[in-house]
Formats: sequence, structure tokens, C-alpha cells
Amino acid sequence: MPTTVRLLRLPCLLLLAAIATATHARQGEPPYSISHRAKAGVEVPIEDVKAIDAIARRAQADIERRSATLQVKREQVADDNSVEIVPAHAGRWDTLDDGSRLWRVRVRAAGATDLRLGFDRFALPPGTTLHVIGADDYYQGPYTADDATAGGFNSPIVPGDIATVELRLPAGAVLADDAFELTSVGAGFRDLFGRTKVGGGLGASGACNVDVACPLGQSYPDQIRAVGHYEFRAADSQYYICTGTLLADVPKTRKSWFLTAAHCISSATEAASIVVYWNYQSTQCGRLVAPAGGYFNDNQTGAALRATRADVDFTLLELSATPQAAWHVYYAGWDANGGNAYGTIGLHHPSGDVKKITAGPATSVMYNCAPGAPSTVDTHWHAGPYSQGTTEGGSSGSGLFVVAGNGGGRDRRLIGTLTAGSAQCSDVSPNQPNNGYDCYGRLAVAWNGPSAASRLRDWLDPAGTGTTSIAGIDSQATPTSQEPAHSTRPTPSVLLFDRSRR
Repeated sequence: MPTTVRLLRLPCLLLLAAIATATHARQGEPPYSISHRAKAGVEVPIEDVKAIDAIARRAQADIERRSATLQVKREQVADDNSVEIVPAHAGRWDTLDDGSRLWRVRVRAAGATDLRLGFDRFALPPGTTLHVIGADDYYQGPYTADDATAGGFNSPIVPGDIATVELRLPAGAVLADDAFELTSVGAGFRDLFGRTKVGGGLGASGACNVDVACPLGQSYPDQIRAVGHYEFRAADSQYYICTGTLLADVPKTRKSWFLTAAHCISSATEAASIVVYWNYQSTQCGRLVAPAGGYFNDNQTGAALRATRADVDFTLLELSATPQAAWHVYYAGWDANGGNAYGTIGLHHPSGDVKKITAGPATSVMYNCAPGAPSTVDTHWHAGPYSQGTTEGGSSGSGLFVVAGNGGGRDRRLIGTLTAGSAQCSDVSPNQPNNGYDCYGRLAVAWNGPSAASRLRDWLDPAGTGTTSIAGIDSQATPTSQEPAHSTRPTPSVLLFDRSRR
């Protein structure tokens, strides 16, 4: 399998370029400037931010992460450039035949492999739409005022080093001077679309990794659908990628509980910046074959921080919207009882690659693993050496599941989240995992804590029933009479964006 991946990578990347041109990440009307090229074909001003040497920057980030004896497995993917771009003072306005108005500006980070944009102000008038357009006519949008979270908006990624921001206002609509502002341009250096030879992104993980479409994944079709790859803007003014898992709760509300690691996200500001990508996986074992619509088609933005704790290294988010029905996600089951597992699997996104699966031996307790805070006794599971697959940067926050078949009633339920470890593909035999290990924060420890903001039980068992283990539930399953109605968006957290950190 790994040899096949390497041999087929070039044609697959060519296929991806074709896919990116023909399909779009959010299914909706295309931007006016693409659907009406003859009328929109005018010069659009460019705002430049700091250029980037993507190859050198990627090498630097890898050295920084791998210098630690126990590698934390979140992955830097982009540098944040602070800007202040508002329609009143930048870009160009055009009045269209129907009386609507079009505002556009182009932003460039020369040398970047991909871009993502942050808007600290996003109070769009009714009927106004936003698109973000990258290379190859690949666009994200349309977005409206309803997509704002805590007053702002963060766009999913687009390929290339130039992005066009396009606002279309209906006739008579007025955009206040302080209503809309582009404040962040994230210059990528890992080529998450796999368009260049920079490395990173599609097909970039080590040769020993195993696609979820391979035989090892066949026993976990539901759990695979619960796993999301995500990007966020951290307090250190960098963009990172990690992995998270959508969880069921005891009353089966299908609220969008998303479990990940505290060393990835631990603040409300970081949570608000999240962009989650569902179904980011290949449809064929060992080949980069995109699902219908493309690898980055199914995405959503924004979340509220609900609980986090450093010693066991967990964070629980409530995503700002319910994943769309067409994405067919799954709410994973879990077990917080704490008994040892006699075999585990992990589901994750190593190095920004498509979804992978690992298989390990019996999992036992270990100590002192959490970064940034002393770990108390029994906070983490010890996993590895793996029999198949491994983990890498970007795998942080991913779930550890009890293996199918001999779980003692806990089969396929989540019991931990990835913190760090020495596991990787072997230097001697790259197609095989090394003899390293990983540590996963134990769900049983995260279940309890001094307050609702530092434990899981208040959120996953809100009625206090004492339930500590549940099966998962499909997003399309027929609701039962016990399942309460729920909103598609959580109540927004009170949050003022801290621009001083950038």
C-alpha cells in the first residue's frame, strides 16, 4: 500500500487540480466574478502581506516540533499576518445591472501555498454574500451574516498565494464602515491542497500510515464518520491543524459536541477561529481519490468552548452549527469507566493528510504526559508500539477507540484523546511503524473535575443520570420520543476578539 501511494501521487495530484477547478468547497452559487467574467473582468487592487518561503518555513516548523523528546502532535500550517482592510478604504466597488453592488479586493502572500482569511467584523446587511476565491477558480462560499460566530468569521482554506474577497450587496443595502473588516491573512506553507512540490497536505504522511478505506478500517465505518480534521488560529499568531471527534450525549440530543486536545484549543478565541472539515478522506485504499465534491467540500466554521483541562489534555467544543445532513456524520459512542482496553485503534489526520487508522496492542495507564502542566496519576493511556499505522503532527486531539470484537461491551467506543508521543514511521523500514508510543488523555479522568468548565459529565450527561458509557448514534437515525428538540446553532459565547495578540 505505501509503495502504491508514492507511485500514484503525481497522477492523483493532477486529478486533484482538475477536481479543484470543477467543484467548490461550499455548494452554492458561484461568485459573480466567475459566473459573469465578461462584466466582472476589471483590474482588482492587490493588498500585499509578508512574502513567505514555504519550503524553508515548513522545515523550520518541523524542527521546532521534533526537537522535543516527547512530540506534541499538533502541526503548524500557516503564519498569521495582521491587516486592516475595510471596503471604505481598499479594493474597488462596482454597481451591477440589477442595482446590486460588488466590492472586491485581492490579498497576496507571495510564495504561500494556500490562504485562509479572518474577519474580526462580519455584520453583513441582509442579502449580502461573501465569497473567497483562490487559484484555479476554487472558491469558498457564499457566506452570509448567519455564518458569523461571536462577531467574526474565519474562512476555510483556498489554494495559491492570492485570494480574492468578494462582497455582493443587494440594491439599496448599506454596509456600515465598522461592519466588515478583514483582519488576518494566514499564509500557508504545507500545501494542504497538494498542488506543489513543497510537501505536506495530501499524500504527505509517512509511508506506514493506513487509509481508513483499507481493510483495517472496514470494522469502523461509523467511527470514521465522526472524525474531523480542523484548522484554527492560536494565541501565538500561528495557524495549526489537529483532529477531533464528534460525540454523542446521553439524552441523544445530537448537539455538536466536538472533543479534541487542550494543547490544540484551550480558549474561547481559539475555539471561535476553528474550521472543521468532514469526510476528508480517500475513497480507495492507498490512492488519493476524492469523494464527490472534493476533499474540502464538507466544512463548517466556529465553535464555543465548553470545557478544557491541561493535566488530562482535553477540550470539549460545541460547534456553531449542526453538520449538514448531506455530510452523513456520526456521533461517536464513548466509555468513561476507565478499565484497560485489550486492543485499540486510532482515527486521525497525520500531517494534514487524508484520514488514517492505527492499530495497537493492549492499552494501559501511564503518567506525566500532558504538555504545559504536571500530569497527575493515571491521566493518560499508553498506546503502542503500533502493529499498523502511526501518528504524526496533525493527529493531536484524535480519538482512541476500543477495538471491535473483544471490547467487553465497549467495542468501538472512545476512551481517550491524543496528546503526544514518539511514534512515527520507522527510519529503517519506512513502510512499518517504529517502536515508539503515544499517550492519550483518559476520558475517565476528563469525565470529572472541579467545575463544569473542567469536566465532561455536565455536557455529555446534562441530567446527571450517572451514565458513563453509551453507544454512538447516526446523524440520520430516526429520532426517538426521548430525544429533545435542539437548535442548529448554540447560544453564542460572549467574546470580544483580542486583536492585541496579533
